[in-house]
Amino acid sequence: MHAIVDAQHGFAFGEASYQSGGMFGPLTKSYVCLVMVHEGAARITCDDTVIRLEAGQCGIFRNERFYLAEYERGRRDRVSWCEASPAILPESVALRLRDLPTRIAISERIAALQRFGLELGTGSGTSLNMLRNALGQSLFMAFFHEAHMLEAGLDVPRPVLLAKQHIDENFQLPISVGSLAHAIAMTPQHLIVLFRRYVGETPIRYLWQKRAEHGHFLLLHTGLTISDIAYRCGYKNPFHFSRQIKLHFGKSPREVRLNRGFRMPADKVENAVDTVYQAEPEMWGARSAGLVLPSASCRDDAVGHALLAPDLDQTATVVPRSISGIQ
Repeated sequence: MHAIVDAQHGFAFGEASYQSGGMFGPLTKSYVCLVMVHEGAARITCDDTVIRLEAGQCGIFRNERFYLAEYERGRRDRVSWCEASPAILPESVALRLRDLPTRIAISERIAALQRFGLELGTGSGTSLNMLRNALGQSLFMAFFHEAHMLEAGLDVPRPVLLAKQHIDENFQLPISVGSLAHAIAMTPQHLIVLFRRYVGETPIRYLWQKRAEHGHFLLLHTGLTISDIAYRCGYKNPFHFSRQIKLHFGKSPREVRLNRGFRMPADKVENAVDTVYQAEPEMWGARSAGLVLPSASCRDDAVGHALLAPDLDQTATVVPRSISGIQ
């Protein structure tokens, strides 16, 4: 990871919602970021390569001269990212990176690190910046680790695939490790070992993640009561559901609905020697009609994820990319 990211300049985390298409860029200077698509899809142009990320996928992009992210008109897209300044890349490392998968599924590990980074907000302080940078390094390393596992061609054992399928199709029902192991004719201990090795978490953690994700979706896209959603997703009571939503998404069910699932940026900034990642002004290109600027909650001296919307009355939720130094 240190070969492609200049960790001395820090990392920044952010997220944005495109209500009906838009774009970020183009950037004409070197740049590196890990992009995650949570809803919709993104078309990423990185120098001479074009990659499409679907919902549930993430990818690392490092450009030398051109970067552009495009979102299709007429569709809602939600993305998040971790960005930094690129380091000088030796040819041997460049060749190694080209052999890795360009996109992988967003695992619980990657999603958790990204969520922790977003929850730190955009403030600046010595310990805060050190924590943010450590999370950024861990996030990039998690991507490389999981991409390497895919590249190595590790065949997932059939019992693990069957266990995942059983959870995916029956997460709203009572499921225990014992019942899951019995369904696939394997001992609980062996199932836990294999599941953790190939999925990165235990079967029960995977089960709670699936329940929370479905509950979060129902909160945003249905008018069901919180109690109804809790029982539909397999929770024994609404209180347990609320705790799990808070654990996985950083907000209570009511806060998720109130804010449509997006976090507001921090409003406190300290004068610290350490800095978080900030892009140079010329990286963002000329602004044109239809550019949706960061919302009023963002600092005036911060540049957010540029949203070029097809309609001038379009709105978006943005976490700014920088806390200072950009005019």
